Amino acid sequence: MALLEARLRIATNNSERTVFSTQEVVDCSRYSQGCDGGFPYLIGGKYAQDYGVIDDACYPYTATAQQCKSPSSHASTQCRKRTYAAKYNYVGGYYGGCNEELMRLELVTGGPIAVGFEVYPDFMSYSGGVYSHDAAAHRHTMARLGFNPFELTNHAVLIVGYGVDRQSGQKYWIVKNSWSENWGLKGYFLIRRGTDECGIESLAVAAKPIP
Repeated sequence: MALLEARLRIATNNSERTVFSTQEVVDCSRYSQGCDGGFPYLIGGKYAQDYGVIDDACYPYTATAQQCKSPSSHASTQCRKRTYAAKYNYVGGYYGGCNEELMRLELVTGGPIAVGFEVYPDFMSYSGGVYSHDAAAHRHTMARLGFNPFELTNHAVLIVGYGVDRQSGQKYWIVKNSWSENWGLKGYFLIRRGTDECGIESLAVAAKPIP
């Protein structure tokens, strides 16, 4: 949802600030896995294009899967309105075609991008700095096996920018998490860029919402 919200703001010069309903996707979308998660390509892309998404105020979050409810004929005009995606795609054109350079290009030309990455226990206590996890064994295995685009990911987040640490020279992504402003850097975190850290450069997704 954050992907569509951010890009809608860009498309409307920040005049449209709708927060879309996550609960409606959990309850109603056959493309998601309910409370067990989902994939940005299917939710921010395919579901938004096929069915559209609605305002969060019309279908509030309850943190539990429920039976799908359709807006009644007496619902407000806002609650009957759905926002659709005109198109969506993996950055790079296909699953496995993603890389750092293409992600930076998409950020600059299109706006924030949705990504998946693998959350390890040490990430839970992140409080600042550029995060990295020892993925050397994973990279060694991938090199030995040759090209294999599949990577394990268990959490979806939104990349909103990138930079370089002045002291260490370490490149990083600026990422918006969904664990409230009380976590990390007021809800954001920095993660090492250019090394496919925890799979974060493996399946970036872009979408174009229709204002």
